[in-house]
Amino acid sequence: MEKDLITQALQTIHLQNGKDLKEVSQYLNMKYRIDTDILLLEDRLKKLIQEEKAVA
Repeated sequence: MEKDLITQALQTIHLQNGKDLKEVSQYLNMKYRIDTDILLLEDRLKKLIQEEKAVA
């Protein structure tokens, strides 16, 4: 299953590059015009981390 834009941005910008969630939100807003809330990104990040732990 292909990952959505928010998940891809979280993986590349936050997890791989070590940037904060505010920069992820700014990237999504500028590139794709997706207005995201920091709380939404935090929830998505928690789910992403739980899924990775479940797979590993």
